[in-house]
Amino acid sequence: MRIPQIQMQQTYAQLGLNINRPVQDIQQPQAELNLRQEAAIIEIRQAKGSLTIDSSEARENIDMRGPLRRTRDNADYGYRMAMEAIANISQEGDQLRAIENKTDAVVAISQQESMPRDSEIIAAGSLVGDGIEMRYDLQPLDIQVQERGATMDPEIKKPIHNYTPGKVEPYILRWNSLQIEVAGLHVDQRI
Repeated sequence: MRIPQIQMQQTYAQLGLNINRPVQDIQQPQAELNLRQEAAIIEIRQAKGSLTIDSSEARENIDMRGPLRRTRDNADYGYRMAMEAIANISQEGDQLRAIENKTDAVVAISQQESMPRDSEIIAAGSLVGDGIEMRYDLQPLDIQVQERGATMDPEIKKPIHNYTPGKVEPYILRWNSLQIEVAGLHVDQRI
């Protein structure tokens, strides 16, 4: 006699997962320095210079002399002429003393006296413009610099953070099952 057998077949369930990964986005905006430099103040001062014009020599050149200057110049001229006359007389005396050397001193002296003397020639250009002395004394510069400070106002910006959370969706790829069969003799299933 055959004994009926029960056969069972089982399949396991299989799960599937749909995974969306999380997304994290971080942005850091640049900080702003906001630097301001105040302009420096510069003060420049200069005193007026002095201009000195001395035309005394130019006025002398065109014979515009004061009475004291004219008297002094005439005295100098007289002294100079007297000294020249003394020198000429002394020279002529030396020439006359040399008569014993059988030189004709009188003829030589008369020839010297008959020759025209050199005259003074005054150039026209020396009358105008010559003898004017101009001097300009420049005063030093006074430069004052007032430095002004710099201000810095940094503005730090917060990071921008965006986060999208991930998502996991499970699903069943295959359901579990259990099949039971009776093998062997016919079994009345109407029990």
